[in-house]
Order: sequence, then C-alpha cells, then structure tokens
Amino acid sequence: MLVDRVTVAYPGPRRVALSSIAFHLIRGLLDEARIGYGEAYLEDGGVWAPRPLGRAGLVLASLPYELMYRDLVVMLEQMGVPPRAGDRGPGDPIVLVGGPAVTANPLPVSGIADAVLVGEVEPVFWGIVEALGAGSRRGALEMLAQLPGVYVPSLGNEPVRRVYAEDLDSTWYPVVQEMPVEPVWGKGFMLETTRGCARGCRFCMEGFIFRPKRDRSLKTLVGLLEEGVRANRVSRVVFVSLAFFDNPHAEAVLEHAVEGMGLEVSVPSIRLETLNERRAALIARGGQRTITIAPETGSCRIARAINKYAGNDRVVEAAVTAVEAGLRSVKLYLITGFPGESDKDLDETVSLVARLSREVSRRGGRVRVTLNPFIPKPVTPLQWAPLADVRMLRSRIWRARRGLSKAGVEVSTYDPRLAVVQTILSRGGPELSEAIVDWAHRSPGPGGLRAALKAHGLREEDYTGGMDPSVDPPWHRVAEHPYASLKLLRFEYKLYRDNPSC
Repeated sequence: MLVDRVTVAYPGPRRVALSSIAFHLIRGLLDEARIGYGEAYLEDGGVWAPRPLGRAGLVLASLPYELMYRDLVVMLEQMGVPPRAGDRGPGDPIVLVGGPAVTANPLPVSGIADAVLVGEVEPVFWGIVEALGAGSRRGALEMLAQLPGVYVPSLGNEPVRRVYAEDLDSTWYPVVQEMPVEPVWGKGFMLETTRGCARGCRFCMEGFIFRPKRDRSLKTLVGLLEEGVRANRVSRVVFVSLAFFDNPHAEAVLEHAVEGMGLEVSVPSIRLETLNERRAALIARGGQRTITIAPETGSCRIARAINKYAGNDRVVEAAVTAVEAGLRSVKLYLITGFPGESDKDLDETVSLVARLSREVSRRGGRVRVTLNPFIPKPVTPLQWAPLADVRMLRSRIWRARRGLSKAGVEVSTYDPRLAVVQTILSRGGPELSEAIVDWAHRSPGPGGLRAALKAHGLREEDYTGGMDPSVDPPWHRVAEHPYASLKLLRFEYKLYRDNPSC
C-alpha cells in the first residue's frame, strides 16, 4: 500500500484549488521538504484523487470559505477518516486546517479539526514537519500545540496569536505551479504582489485578519515573474493581491510584464482611486478586457460609514478611463443590507450605476454588476452588527434589479439564504461542529443546515442577530489578532454608527 506522510485536501473542485496561491504554496513547501503527499479534491460530491491515496499521518485542508466546512466533513468520511476529532484514534491521521475563514474564527470546526492554523503557514511549516516525526498521535498534537498560531482544541491551548510572514522578500515562494487542468482564472503564473491591506474598510474580514500590509519589492517581483514564466512555460501572469496598485511597485512590474516581456496579464479588483490612464492602458495592452472595481455603494453616507468613500464622480471617471484605454467591460461589486441603509441609499446606488452605464455605453463598453448582501464577519468592526432579514434583503435586491434593468445593466446576485448560512458558520462557536457533521448527511443547501441546527437545539437568530458591542465575541478568546484588537474594532464600530450624513 502507498504510504504518503501527508494528504493535501481541498474541499472543492481541482480547478478551484489550482486558482489558489495558498494551495500551490502548501504543495511547494512539501516538495521542498521532500515529504511525500497525495492530493484529494471534492468533485461533484465525491472525493477524487490524481492517484490512489496512501495512509497519511496528516491531512492538511485549506478552508478559505465557511461554506466548505460541510464539504470537509463529506471528504473526511469518504476518505475513511472519522469526521469528529474526538472519535479519531492512534491509527487515524491528524486533521490540520487553515485559511481565512478559520483564521478569523476557529470555533465552528473545533470539534472536526484536530488542529487549526490561525494565520499564515510559512512561519510554522518546519515545526509542522517536525511534529510529523513524533512517535505518537498524542505527541504530534502536543508538538503542534507548542507552535505559535496553532490551536489544538483537545489540549485547550488558547488563546493563540495569529502568525504571519513578516518579510515577503525573504519568504519562500512557489515558482513552479503545476496546473494539469485550467484554473478558474485561466492558465498563467500566479504572482502575489502584496499581502494584507491598510485601507480599513469596516466590513472586510480579509482586510483586518491579514494586517499588516506587506509588499514584495520590485527586484523580487521581477525576479519571480521571469523565473515563474520560464519554469511554467506560460505567456501570462495572474497578479494576486487585495488591492493591486497599493503596492508601490505594481505599475512598474505591470509595465515590465507587458512592455518588457510581452505577457498577457490578469489584474485583480483594484481601488478605483488608484486607476489612471497609464495603468488602464497597460492592463488593456496586456490583453485584459474587463476591469473590476468595488465601490460597494453609491450612497455617500454609507460609503463614509464603511470607510470606503471615493466620491461618485471618481467612480464614473475610473470606469470611463478604463474603457477609453481599451478595456471593454467594467464589473462593479456592490453590497446592500448595511446596517442603517435606507431605500434612499439604495436608490443612490442605482442612480450611480445607471449614470456610469450611460457613460460607458457611449464609449462602446458595457457594465456588469454583482450585488451581494452585507454579511457581518468576525474580526471586523461590523462583527457586532445584525444580518438584515431575508425578506428585506430580497426586497432590496429586487428594487436594485428593477432599477438597473431599466438602465440596461446586467446584474448577478447572491442568494440571501446563503448569506444566512455564511453568517451562522462565520459567527458560531464550538457547538456548531456537531451540526455541521449532521448537515453533511442532509441536503447541502440552507434547508439542510436549518434542519441540522434544529436537531441540535440551535437557532438561526442566535447567530444572525446583532450583538451588544460591550460583549467580547467568543472567537476573540481563542484567536488573537495583533492588528485587530477588540479596542480598535469597537472604536471603528462606534465610528460606523456615529457616521454623520454627507
């Protein structure tokens, strides 16, 4: 029988996993350490592996999104691993999970995972490797619990302090990125330019849990770009960051990719105030045809409250600049359901998009909109805020759709019922683990989770309602975030609630 020391598990399709730089990082580090590993993915509800899985001592699972918690349970059961951590014995692998969702709140999976990485893998990777060599399962868990940022629920080593790579230039990077199938973003060398974000948008979980902002230098970026394109035999680069042009060297490395190397480029969502004619022209010359910006709202009042005010004139100007430079499509990310949002605020958003669409259409371009419900996430200033009622969210989405359809704008939306599921999973405690295991045996949609919660005596409204900001959310007792203290988050929440009208 094959014996792999590690199974790298992704509770989702292979092409989605290969679109994640974190997934390539984990595989690359294991290759660097010369540790044998197998890969497992969830394809159409069933576990699929490129080759037969061996008997691993460690399952490393990436959980970037809360909705993957159920899929992890499905995977574990199909792989023959007991889904409850307490049911695993000496012959079972240790299940170690990581990713943004569990970094913010490890508690919902604390009865499923043996260990949770709170933060980034590079600072503790070699400690994880050392733990693999322990003589027993218990010994390995004790070694993991000694690592910074690793939470082992059965040993109660809380709180753990989030760990992160302090200097990206000196941090190992996966230059070789094997892509046997085409990723979601298309084939190309993925180049992470920046981690973290210094903007402080009050609803954005990743903006807080990945602080501080860290940039790779131009020398490092150019070196990685040239080496990565050559090693992977591709003619395209996919830049990865939360806000691309916030890296002071972003324009220079973009120019080097397009003009110096003749590459096609894919640039992620950008802050609209960082776009200018030169940058838009470079993106267009790199073959990209759609630019994505996220104003979130057209309401001056709400924009100031969420700490993302740029001005509607600037939003339109950015879209026009992009289209005149050769980009043919503008994609907007919008959010509705912010606490205190009124019909007037939503109508201002519709008015902004209609105005933007007219200006873009006059220049031969088109506008697409993705409209999502606001979801209160842990480790953000709005973590105490309630989720809007599903009926209200549906009403607001319908109101926005009606207004935008009159302007000829294509709109895609997110089901408010899934927003309820996300909120429950993101703001839950350890009591959710049993419900998640139960949910894996029911329908995968919101109804399945609702039935599982009811079976375990849990109520949706206990997770979706607002919280008293004087109360410390339970996830802060388990995971400490050095740049997102409760004092800071409370102060920012007060600023949101006290935000004056424009």
